[in-house]
Amino acid sequence: MKFLVRIIFLFFILTVPSSFTIKRIDYREGMHNNVCKVLKNNILVYFVFVDTRTTAPWTEYDIRSTLDSMDVAVRWIEDQARQAGIPLNIRTDYYIGSEYTTVRKNLAYGTVMETAKTPNTRKGLAELNKWADGIAARIGKDVHITTKDGIPEIKNPRNKERLVAHLRDVHQLESVALLYLVNNYYRNDISLAVNHMHTNDIEFAITSYKYPSVIAQNILNLFGAADLSKTLYRKNEKKIKLAAEYFPYDIMQDVYAKSVNELEIGEFTQYLIGWKDKLDQKYQVLLTDGFANF
Repeated sequence: MKFLVRIIFLFFILTVPSSFTIKRIDYREGMHNNVCKVLKNNILVYFVFVDTRTTAPWTEYDIRSTLDSMDVAVRWIEDQARQAGIPLNIRTDYYIGSEYTTVRKNLAYGTVMETAKTPNTRKGLAELNKWADGIAARIGKDVHITTKDGIPEIKNPRNKERLVAHLRDVHQLESVALLYLVNNYYRNDISLAVNHMHTNDIEFAITSYKYPSVIAQNILNLFGAADLSKTLYRKNEKKIKLAAEYFPYDIMQDVYAKSVNELEIGEFTQYLIGWKDKLDQKYQVLLTDGFANF
């Protein structure tokens, strides 16, 4: 009897519309989506250095070394694009206050991981969106607004959407990859892309480590690339093992502390970011994962 009740409850969740989004993950939903649609032509990577109560403070040395890592990451992606015959020019820009001051905004539950999961993933991601909007509003206070005939083009940004709209206007391009950098270099936490598989809000990534491989991975996430190792978005152990066999050197594997020059953008990832039109049938099993509440 209890088994029958559970089956009925599961059927109800999966078939009756509600405010909850409980469904099987399909990574194709991140393709050609939101602000970061296809990783081609001119794009902007805009990043913000954020200090929190639990992360290490950003020193001038940390900031400078991270700028170097960002440069390595974007040049690597451009080189991969050239090898694949894809036109790509990545610009970078970032927010920093005078004398290397950063934006300070505490995460609700101390770390990226705990905030993303507390009390569940759906509410955790909503909390991260509030955190990211608060940072965008702080940046908006310092944004120089251009005018035409005395009329501001974009009002002072008060959230991620308006900040990205301002950046698109200033740089005259469509795709803006928004990254929030927190200094977890000596701590244990995760990097995470948010909103990249729907259009309810602007996508962004929180990057915990300054390794070029992690930065490159987060940029690709925003353009539709799917995790291939175990993460918040990839949990099926059988498919994780299969991905490791098919694409052991892909940038979307676990790349913590790995040299980006030892990695590649494999066929599966190229398909999801718009570099390939078709995907080999044997890799299509990796396009989905388990149920999630986002």
